[in-house]
Amino acid sequence: MIKKYDSTVYFVEDIHSASKWYSDIVGVEVKYENEMYAYIEKDDLKIGFHPEDRKSSHGVTGQTTYWRVGSLRTSIEFLSSKGATLYRGPICTSLNEYACILIDPFGNALGLISENT
Repeated sequence: MIKKYDSTVYFVEDIHSASKWYSDIVGVEVKYENEMYAYIEKDDLKIGFHPEDRKSSHGVTGQTTYWRVGSLRTSIEFLSSKGATLYRGPICTSLNEYACILIDPFGNALGLISENT
């Protein structure tokens, strides 16, 4: 039935600005399926950007994609320097990992998880 993770899609006001912000962080170029859908890909990571509309708006509404990182503290500092803001955490999970959620400059949740603080 379910084979593997495919992608995360953020509904944003400006797909060009949002996709560029994430492409700079990941270190890849923005690709376009069409004028209404931009995306970035690297290895198994795929993030899409679609214009928000009345059915799907931007913001923290329950969806969070978590990125596995080497150091939580270093990643928080890096993303904060790019305009993200810490929203929740960091906390130590029951799996003895560290997690937090930041808000990207476009109002979407960006989760981080690491074995190291």
